Amino acid sequence: MGLALLIIDVQKEYMKEHLGTKVFEETLLYINATAKLFRQANLPVIKVKDISEGDGPEYDFIDELDKHPNDIEIQKTKGNAFWKTNLDDLLKEKQVSYVVLSGTAAEHCVLATYNGAAERGYRPMMLQHGVFATHERGLLDLFWNRPLVSYTALTYMVKKA
Repeated sequence: MGLALLIIDVQKEYMKEHLGTKVFEETLLYINATAKLFRQANLPVIKVKDISEGDGPEYDFIDELDKHPNDIEIQKTKGNAFWKTNLDDLLKEKQVSYVVLSGTAAEHCVLATYNGAAERGYRPMMLQHGVFATHERGLLDLFWNRPLVSYTALTYMVKKA
């Protein structure tokens, strides 16, 4: 059971509306803690960067997102992080079956990547408390209709991976 964590579009330009909010702090706490858990188990942490609107400094990952030299970065130009990227090849090379999705935005790129993962035979899961949304309703809809995985469950799964 190979696991990988995807952190999608947690970039300065896309996080402006969330900065300084309680939701921002709590969601980022879950993403960073989960990334640390994966890194400690030598499991892939893949940061997905959307460059469809540009690749200047405003599209860099936010400073609050923990960084590690072993993190893998891929760039995408569409909502689905699998579309015309090397993500599928990378996950196959690392023998990943389960993909944990986090980042922004629930209604857009996270959902598109979830669908892309499922279409390619992966078992995608949303990180509970680890996804931002443009609208709260979008987040609730995503969580009601897609499998969630908690940090606690991941601590067990990581030991089994």
